[in-house]
Amino acid sequence: MTTQIITHVHPSGEIQKYQIVEDFQWKNLQFESPGFNKKAVSEIARLYRINIVRKNPAAYGTLVFFHIEENTKHPFILADEYSNFFSLNVAASIHLNKMAEDGRIFFKDRLCAHDWEIEKFLDNLQLQGLLDIVKGDGNGVLFIPLNAKLGFPSTIRARLVVNTHFFLMDPTDLDSPYCELGTPHGLALKNGTIFNPPLNHRPCFVVDQNNKSSITNIELTDLEVEIDGKVWRHKSNAIFHYRPDERVTPQSKGTDIIITENKVIAIKKGGCTQIPMAGFVISIPEIITIKDTTVCYHGLENIQFGIQVGPPMVQEYTIVDTLRCPFYNKELDSVPYPSTVYPLPFETARAARIALGTNKKGDAVLLWAEGAGKLTYTSGQDSTGASLLELATFCSNMGYENMINLDGGGSAQILYDGNRLLKIADRYDSNEEAERPVPLVLTL
Repeated sequence: MTTQIITHVHPSGEIQKYQIVEDFQWKNLQFESPGFNKKAVSEIARLYRINIVRKNPAAYGTLVFFHIEENTKHPFILADEYSNFFSLNVAASIHLNKMAEDGRIFFKDRLCAHDWEIEKFLDNLQLQGLLDIVKGDGNGVLFIPLNAKLGFPSTIRARLVVNTHFFLMDPTDLDSPYCELGTPHGLALKNGTIFNPPLNHRPCFVVDQNNKSSITNIELTDLEVEIDGKVWRHKSNAIFHYRPDERVTPQSKGTDIIITENKVIAIKKGGCTQIPMAGFVISIPEIITIKDTTVCYHGLENIQFGIQVGPPMVQEYTIVDTLRCPFYNKELDSVPYPSTVYPLPFETARAARIALGTNKKGDAVLLWAEGAGKLTYTSGQDSTGASLLELATFCSNMGYENMINLDGGGSAQILYDGNRLLKIADRYDSNEEAERPVPLVLTL
């Protein structure tokens, strides 16, 4: 494995730095989660405080970011007449938001609740660093659960670590009560095993067993889904519901199985389920129970590696110079789907970028386009960041065969032998680099 830094000079005299990593094998590349780090709670709260709420304080009330580990003693109900929850974090957020909506939880210098047991539980979460609060100027309290995978790439010991997937982050991404901030979405596949299913009709970059890469369309409905020993097939013995095609499942006399990543997070009788933004729902005509919540996907066993994140940059040596897949809701009445706030336009919106694919020899290549710092920028000294068109142009000029855009912006970084050779765009007020928590990385 080798790495190099290339500095591109724009006609304006501004510069763009790229880190290129090559000479590694697909068979050695692995998907990995950093694992939950409670510092993620305060870092997500900081990002909201600075990047979101500060821009429009009147649009937000009290935002409560939290995470509850599965074995925690708690006061929440996980099963009732209609639903069974297999995620404590999701069940708690639904219960807490209902209490807040009814006025039984409110903020008055601190979080207060009519139920003393709930108030004590929230106080304890905050004391443990598992709850943080961001105040806007608006009314109401909103509880936002954080996904259990959110952690920091720098905590992983490996020769190469790079962030991969988009994940639910913006308020517009949290459109269903089954959403957790930090949930990754899009295909993640290694040696035929699918960790994340394909979603949102976006192209996938895949490598077959002969190390031949391609960019292709793979749909959720192409797969069989196995849960608790039962295999479900779309329009055979079940119906798969997903964004952006639908927002809510139809009313039924059967069971909705609610899935994110490779886990069942809940089942619900009667239909009318708001589909998770980073997941899907399987509707079946009968009432069932589930013991094993692990989800196994079948149908891509012949694929060595697969990933689905952003748009392709190069396909079969040809530049992809427009956004050819769904990424953004332009119509107010359309069904929300992530990422609903995307750095458009394709041609000019600059940010830090990550791309992955194959070079002219057919070998694996990884690319980081350094972004401009969020607080300071010196022309000719700091990187400008790259638009998607600029990234695609660079990849094409390098003669790459197939390249796909991964998660960029403040999340973009490559750790090579434990070091960052370029700078993260996110910064603290001191201008020190601020590592953003992410749920999924690739390691070597």
